[in-house]
Amino acid sequence: MIGPRAMEDIAKAPKIEIAGGNRKEGKEAAQGIGKTKPNQRKLVADLRRRVFVLERENKRLMATIRKLQVDSVQKPGEQ
Repeated sequence: MIGPRAMEDIAKAPKIEIAGGNRKEGKEAAQGIGKTKPNQRKLVADLRRRVFVLERENKRLMATIRKLQVDSVQKPGEQ
């Protein structure tokens, strides 16, 4: 005859196996997360450098355009 304590142990066995399986699956799913963060930091740093270079180039080009516009306005008046 099985006592109430033994019945509790029998009921817990599948729960323990399921929980262990879930932990294992969760561990496998989270394994790549640790590697992703450094890669993302490198990507963000690279993107910031590229934005800085593009903004600097844009500023230089806008100054050149303004200079050409001023020069073209002054030339017809000089003739």
